[in-house]
Amino acid sequence: MSYAICRMQKMKSHAIKGMQFHNQREKESKTNGDIDKTKTHLNYDLVNPEPINYNEKIQEIINTQKTSTRKTRSDAVLVNELLVTSDRDFFDGLSEKEREQFFQESYKLFAERYGEQNVAYATVHNDEKTPHMHLGVVPMRDGKLQSKNVFDRQELRWIQDEFPKHMKSLGFEVERGEKGSDREHVDMLKYKEQTLNEKIQGLETELSQKQQEKTEIDTSIQKIQSELQDLSSAVDHSKRIDEIDFKESGFINSKSVKLERFDFDRMKTLAKVSEALKGENETILDKNTQLEKKNMNLEKENLNLKKDNKDLQKENQLLKQENKFLQRTLEQVKYYFKDQVQELAQKIGYLKSDLLDRMNVNVKQKHFADENEVKGAQAYVHQKKEKQKEKGENELE
Repeated sequence: MSYAICRMQKMKSHAIKGMQFHNQREKESKTNGDIDKTKTHLNYDLVNPEPINYNEKIQEIINTQKTSTRKTRSDAVLVNELLVTSDRDFFDGLSEKEREQFFQESYKLFAERYGEQNVAYATVHNDEKTPHMHLGVVPMRDGKLQSKNVFDRQELRWIQDEFPKHMKSLGFEVERGEKGSDREHVDMLKYKEQTLNEKIQGLETELSQKQQEKTEIDTSIQKIQSELQDLSSAVDHSKRIDEIDFKESGFINSKSVKLERFDFDRMKTLAKVSEALKGENETILDKNTQLEKKNMNLEKENLNLKKDNKDLQKENQLLKQENKFLQRTLEQVKYYFKDQVQELAQKIGYLKSDLLDRMNVNVKQKHFADENEVKGAQAYVHQKKEKQKEKGENELE
């Protein structure tokens, strides 16, 4: 029987954009060779009928429920993503409608448990080797984000135990995976490795966008500095007012002067320009200060993104090494116990056939997990025919 698989992955702010790119197929993946582009149109989201901005949707969920005015911590877990799936043989034995029902019922179970209002997306991928669903839960409880409390060890155990039971009660032939098995651990490492690659790709994209913003700001600063130089030139030009020739009137202690009409008009124009330039100069200086501050913030963000990217690449390398070691160990275990495993599988196939026969159920290929179980079923059928043959001969005598 196939396993019902549900794995959880924590997502912080720097990983959200990468998951959006992966889940909604917004960019061609350079890290996942299992994607078949000709089937991408078969993907769908049970929550959102159209592609969304993950950051905006998550922030909306948080803002509509949070009771505190404090800003969300930069290292907070914003989404706990559940990966829901089984093995390829399980899905091959289902019709298209049954596959849709499998993911729909999975979504209903988790939406009811964690709150439908907290599910940001539930994207089903049918364009990879094995169909699966990415279900993003924003861990809001009592007006605040608290991933550690919502998905504690007890809750993760509940998922592993109750999810398979629930799906089996609905008629799906699945069971819980073996606790702590090497196979389960290897699969989880593969998922983490793929997720990390998507995070790295998202970080690199975000870093490129930030660098583009920084370039635009640098260009704006240069433009403003050029305008300031022009203003300085205009101010120098306005100083020429002092150079205007004038004559004092002929009266004693008179405070009036005589100007040529041309000089008087020129002085008025320069005075108006000077006042206007003064206001514009103050505006540009203020704008320049804001841009320089924004530029400094972007440089700081870029440094943080580069550090996050470097840490993720290091973690990814460690996961690859651990994954390789576990795969080799698993292959050795299979090799040393291959005879016992084959014999056990044949016995299981024999027992399954016996039970199905007693239940008057037609035996089908989908009832068996592999070739060895099929051999056990064939042995049962052969033995049954031999018994029927002997019984017939005895009746003739």
